[in-house]
Amino acid sequence: DGSQKIKLKLEIQNTILRLLLSSTMTLVSLAVVGKTNEPLFLKEFRDEHSMEDIPEAELFGLTTVTKGGTDGFSTPAKECSLRQQFILHAALDRFDELAGPPPGFGWRQEGATGTDAMWVGLLCPVDELRCYGYVTTTKIKLLAVVEDTSTAAPSSSNTTIHYQSQVMEGEVKQLLVKIHRLYVEHTLNPFNKVGDAKITSTRFDQGVSDCIGQFNRTV
Repeated sequence: DGSQKIKLKLEIQNTILRLLLSSTMTLVSLAVVGKTNEPLFLKEFRDEHSMEDIPEAELFGLTTVTKGGTDGFSTPAKECSLRQQFILHAALDRFDELAGPPPGFGWRQEGATGTDAMWVGLLCPVDELRCYGYVTTTKIKLLAVVEDTSTAAPSSSNTTIHYQSQVMEGEVKQLLVKIHRLYVEHTLNPFNKVGDAKITSTRFDQGVSDCIGQFNRTV
């Protein structure tokens, strides 16, 4: 009857609320990768006190030594740990598998348009981290590594866990849509180098940091 439906609806709402409150996501690192997998932007979002310098020899080609540098390290090397770069490499390999033969959009669902056609989704999980992908129409890849500290009860139903996953992916997708807009704005600036050039714009860097900061405070 009506009262039972209302009671069931309230129980579902309470379950969803508890689920959302018990699931915490933190974006750990972000990469913008070019058409031929050349890194354009790479940054890890950590406490400044925990930042570590990483020798160029350990970077697997993800960055280049800053010209004129005196410390033996490249600027991006100080901004992304070795573990994060391993994860991003693994994600790129997985992305290539999903892309398939030319035109290379094998992950797309039939009829997908707009941002739905650009959203690749989960690429690879590594321990408590998950790497998600997004690719623009010009084949610029956005990779986001997110720490998932979900505390959903082991007895949670498959439906509840699936809903939680959808909520998480929706949040990450909206974040990457914002990063995509920042990238478009960057390419439209006639004073910025585009193509396979590394992004050195302080405005882009600050815009990304603001988006990540808001994401990590609200999810």
